Amino acid sequence: MRRRGRQRGFTLIEVMIALVIASLGLTAVAVALQQHTDNARRLRDRTLALYVASNAITELRINAAFPDVGRSTDETTFAERRWQIETVIAESGIEGLRRIDVTISDADTPDDAIRTVAGFVSNRPAPAPASVPAFGDLGVPEGEIR
Repeated sequence: MRRRGRQRGFTLIEVMIALVIASLGLTAVAVALQQHTDNARRLRDRTLALYVASNAITELRINAAFPDVGRSTDETTFAERRWQIETVIAESGIEGLRRIDVTISDADTPDDAIRTVAGFVSNRPAPAPASVPAFGDLGVPEGEIR
């Protein structure tokens, strides 16, 4: 009679269970990487849209003419992409001050707004440099920072 020794190695069931566990883990890693990539893309788009909106508001501020109330749409290229700029200029409730709402979207999908930025523009002239007080006038000695 042969003596049966203990068999070494894995059974087919054990190998299959290990493969199922490994595939679940790899699937979770793939999903996490995809979410990370989507978030990075969304943050990049929002940051670029902020730059485009800030540029649009700055252009209105440095323009010599006080902007009229209304809505306009324009396109620009920034960072090798086409962007749609929708600008809404409204009364602010303060004389000589207008509110600017700039909504930025990808030019290929203009209905999906990426970011909206608000700003204000005034028709009042900037104060003359002589009217800006010096540090000495504020009680802070020249060259000293507190």
